[in-house]
Amino acid sequence: MIGFNLQKTKRHFTEALAEKFPQREAEQLMRILLEDLFGIDWNQQLMNPDLRIDEHQHYQLSEAVKRLLAGEPVQYVTGIARFNDLLLKVSPAVLIPRPETEELVQKICTSSLPCHSCESMCGSKESMEGVTKKFRIWDIGTGSGCIAIALAKQFPHAEVIAFDVSEEALQIAKENAKSNGAKVTFVHDNVLNPSSSYFNQPVDLVVSNPPYVCDSERASMEANVLDWEPEKALFVPDDDPLRFYRHILALAKKQLNPDGQVWFEINERMGEEMLSLCREMGLSNAEVLVDFAGKPRFVKTWTGE
Repeated sequence: MIGFNLQKTKRHFTEALAEKFPQREAEQLMRILLEDLFGIDWNQQLMNPDLRIDEHQHYQLSEAVKRLLAGEPVQYVTGIARFNDLLLKVSPAVLIPRPETEELVQKICTSSLPCHSCESMCGSKESMEGVTKKFRIWDIGTGSGCIAIALAKQFPHAEVIAFDVSEEALQIAKENAKSNGAKVTFVHDNVLNPSSSYFNQPVDLVVSNPPYVCDSERASMEANVLDWEPEKALFVPDDDPLRFYRHILALAKKQLNPDGQVWFEINERMGEEMLSLCREMGLSNAEVLVDFAGKPRFVKTWTGE
């Protein structure tokens, strides 16, 4: 049969990757390339080692391995990132979704949310008798759309509005919403100088993973992040590291419904500063939550008791 033997091809390119990456990581990268480029999942790779790949696929693998060896993140090489149960398109126009952001969404989904959102949250129509209010979510700085889409899938009756300053990011987010069957309204706006009428509407849940890496932290970051991911989505000046949070809280404070909530992903060094900012903005109910690594990574603040 014409083509290349899968097992031999895997071995060849894994050995090439092992010149730069630890053996286990090289094997994992090959597994991802085969699955995301050609749809050959892990079970097929294990159970059908004599599977043939054609000459064009072999060439695609060769080019992909070159890009990985040059330091490009595998998600940009394949154009695909996984986020919870979603498959998302990504490019250097958007940040690659992180496990910490997955955890942020999971924490929101298991939190105690306003009772008028019950149909959206738990699907109980009985508990919605006489309630006509729409549960509204803002995702500010949506990037690939990962948070907004995950929440829209989890809460299909909610109105989800996602904002970003980048037109290119919004185009990718729109494609991701469509491919994942999620209903999200995407809005081009800059939260530092907002103009959208959507920001004048009442809201129940505000969530954001804004830029929070200080410029002074660049030296400690991996090259594949610095060289490939969008700077505007990562960095803030050292003299005003909470600038995005301040503007978001100002908008939220005006429009939050009773028992409304605001959730942030934050710089692990800024937990106490974030609590002080929440109090300064008139939101005295606030707490810092740790991520799976035990680092202070999230802030939740809310109105009411």
